[in-house]
Amino acid sequence: MLHQKSFAQLRELYRNHDLSPVDVVKSALHHAEEVNARMNAFVLIDHDRALRHARLSERRWQDGTPAGPLDGMPVSVKEFAMVAGWPCPRGSAVTSREPDRTSTVFVQRLEDAGAVLLGKTRAPEFNWKGVTDSPAFGITRNPWNPGLTTGGSSGGCAAAVSSGVVRVSVGSDAGGSVRIPASFTGVIGLKPTHGRIPLSPSPSAFFNIAHAGPLASDMRDMTDVYRAISGPAPADWTSFCSMPEGADIDAHALRLSILRPARWQPQSEAAVTNAVQQVLAALQADGFDLMEIDFDIESASRVGRDLYRLGCAATVRNIDPALHAQLDPGLLDFVRGASDWDIAQFQQLCQLRDQHANRLAEIFRNVDVLILPTLPLCAFETGRNVPRGYHSDDWMAWNPFTPAFNSTQVPALSYPVWPQNGALPVGVQLVAGRSREAHLLALGHWLQAKFPIRIAPAA
Repeated sequence: MLHQKSFAQLRELYRNHDLSPVDVVKSALHHAEEVNARMNAFVLIDHDRALRHARLSERRWQDGTPAGPLDGMPVSVKEFAMVAGWPCPRGSAVTSREPDRTSTVFVQRLEDAGAVLLGKTRAPEFNWKGVTDSPAFGITRNPWNPGLTTGGSSGGCAAAVSSGVVRVSVGSDAGGSVRIPASFTGVIGLKPTHGRIPLSPSPSAFFNIAHAGPLASDMRDMTDVYRAISGPAPADWTSFCSMPEGADIDAHALRLSILRPARWQPQSEAAVTNAVQQVLAALQADGFDLMEIDFDIESASRVGRDLYRLGCAATVRNIDPALHAQLDPGLLDFVRGASDWDIAQFQQLCQLRDQHANRLAEIFRNVDVLILPTLPLCAFETGRNVPRGYHSDDWMAWNPFTPAFNSTQVPALSYPVWPQNGALPVGVQLVAGRSREAHLLALGHWLQAKFPIRIAPAA
């Protein structure tokens, strides 16, 4: 399909007038409708807006004045993002359907760079959980197996990328919500350093653990989008500089480490262990040295989970109690008791957060990238918040490795690897020090050369 070509290929075709952005966007819109009928990936698909922007892109390429490397590239964004002219229901039946008047900063940056938004992708109600379904819209399905979950909360983004509708979709991550669905659907998911991609007009959401980040089927395309949307915004006090141009580095110059297996292997499925071992073996075969690092991932993730739960509780507290009967019952269960926290408990939580962040800062003085699984399990059946027969009803229990890097605000990337004889992908998580996304991108490019991304064939 035309729209499944890489951004670099499309730029060359546009530049030589061998292909029009209009034709590419029409192809992507047609595929989006087909996929959406089966996977329920999109909240809305806006043909008129997308084609209008595609025609403007076509004119710029014809004039030799493209807006940048994203000009004419089809993309999508998660439902939480504000897009002027589109509603932002946040996966809920109790929110306004009035169109937003302004766009989130990174959405505006995408459009300023010439990217063509096809539509908004699904998320669970108020982004509250690690699977993508809600009473308001039903279940979003995994392109590799429609009976399995995409993960969440950026599950619609993952479905759109994994099925080949778009090569990049921008989601959000406050406890793993980019990396979880990336792992379950076999795509790349980047949660950058907090503040690298502005979240205006809500920069401090969930106690500064929420991050915007891209999901992608190609490292180069993802890097193009990441560069376009990162950097400071005057209205966002948490935002800071873009990754410097020329920050590309040789992966072989990186000092690599693996989290001590006792911290992750006992609770991980065999497929997860196999995928991590494949990556380690490939690295060692290519001459990389790996040191073993100890970090209390369980305690650090517990801090992230508690902050996440408190953030969800604040969201629910702002909703008229008369409307609570229309909310996802699981959300109400999830936040029950969070409102009873006192200032001493919260202060202790913040102190623990500082301790874990300081420990990571110490680690990243001596290493550049820390490797561990994204999750301890593969995708499970839809319609459930936890796998059948799981030891806990709390979805956060099966997500022990991602929240630690939200609360400590360091960048983390999930890269998909297929276990030997495995039917489902597994995310291998790469973590770096604050503002060191270049290290993750370098190793991600190396991984893509060794472990190519697959697009779901049934999609």
